[in-house]
Amino acid sequence: MNAAAELVPPAAALALVPGLESGAAPIRLERLVGGSVNDSWRVDTSQGRFVLRVDGPVGQRPGVERARERRIHELAARAGLAPPALLWAHAVGAQVREFLEGRVWQEHDMLQPDQLQRLGARLAQLHAIEPPGEVAPFDPGAYAQQYLQLIDTAVTVAADERARASAIAIANGAAAAVRAAAARVAGHGVRPAIIHGDLTHANVLDGRQLWLLDWEYAQRADPVYDVACVLAYCPAAKPQAPQLLAAAGLAGEGPRGRLADAILVYEGLTRLWHLARGTGVHVG
Repeated sequence: MNAAAELVPPAAALALVPGLESGAAPIRLERLVGGSVNDSWRVDTSQGRFVLRVDGPVGQRPGVERARERRIHELAARAGLAPPALLWAHAVGAQVREFLEGRVWQEHDMLQPDQLQRLGARLAQLHAIEPPGEVAPFDPGAYAQQYLQLIDTAVTVAADERARASAIAIANGAAAAVRAAAARVAGHGVRPAIIHGDLTHANVLDGRQLWLLDWEYAQRADPVYDVACVLAYCPAAKPQAPQLLAAAGLAGEGPRGRLADAILVYEGLTRLWHLARGTGVHVG
């Protein structure tokens, strides 16, 4: 949950939910947990049950592009991998979809072989979708550079010169590691696929099927990045990497050879994300 969020959604966003267009009050309004930047609510009205997502600012999150998110989300929804969106309102910064019954995964789900098998199977379906050519390829080095600019701006307000220098040094090292690892992955010349790009356990909903949520970091990239994302976010699952790769249709020496570098990319970007937010959490 975003601690800085408002207690209720903005009125303009709430009015987008079916049944509330004329200013009617929702039957039920409940903030949902899981997002660290965006905020989501369950909203029940006379027209049904819905999820309203209010977007956090993209300026502080390199890699987020709403037009790309919508394009890829629509493809994933058609394939039955993502809950279909009923409405996108970029001017308001909101999205509405039907509320789906289910359980949001916990970290322990990422450690269970049968759950990883299910997740891998869904990733294999995702990677089989023809990626839209108009979507630019994943560029971790460019995102790392954007993070450096954010971090540089953030640390200029720090009173301690030593702390500023340390933060900048850590950030520069992380960005250099991201660029080098991404270049090695790209050097394999693998045909790009659609990847989800943010496979934290909180973005998996276990209902009548396994749904993947929150597609704002979705990209056109080497499919091994999705497996790398899971393992970077949940390092305790790394011993099960071969099984997850196989379930995702990525068995063989090639994917295994690229995986370590792809993990380094996500670990480095995550470290930069924390530094830009001022938390400086060590990852990896």
